[in-house]
Amino acid sequence: MAQKEVSHKKAAVLGLQHLLAMYSGAVAVPLLIGTALKFNSEQMTYLVSIDIFMCGLATMIQLFRNKYFGIGLPVVLGCAIQAVAPLEMIGQKFSTNTMYGAIIVAGIFVFLVAGWFSKIKKLFPPVVTGTLITVIGLTLVPVAVQNMGGGNAQAKE
Repeated sequence: MAQKEVSHKKAAVLGLQHLLAMYSGAVAVPLLIGTALKFNSEQMTYLVSIDIFMCGLATMIQLFRNKYFGIGLPVVLGCAIQAVAPLEMIGQKFSTNTMYGAIIVAGIFVFLVAGWFSKIKKLFPPVVTGTLITVIGLTLVPVAVQNMGGGNAQAKE
C-alpha cells in the first residue's frame, strides 16, 4: 500500500500541534516546579534541559516495541502535569534530591505494576473512563473560574 503524501501546509500545522503538545509536558512542568522551588536561572536551565533529554530518551525507548515495553509509534513522552503539586511539596519540605528520589521510586513502582493494570483494562470500558474524566473536569471548573478572577476568593475588590 502506497503511503499518502501530506502537503507542506498540513505538515506545518501538524508539526505546530505536536510542538504545543510537547511543550506542555517537556517544558511547562519543569518551569512550574522550578518557579515554585525558587530556582535561579542556572538551576532552571538544567531542570528544563534534563527534562527535555529524559523525554527524548523515554520516547526512544518506547519507540522500539518488545515484550516488556514500547508501543512502536513516534509519540513524544512528557512529564504529567499532575506530578507538579506533589513534587513542589516534596521539594519545599525536603530537598530536590528527595524529589528526584521520589520520581525514581514512583517510576520503578509504575513499571512493576503496569503489567497487572493491562490485565484489568477490560474492567474500565469507555463509558466508565469517559464519565470519570468528565467528573474530574467538572470539579476543576471552580478552580478555573477562581484563577480567572485572580486566584484568591478572599481578595478585596
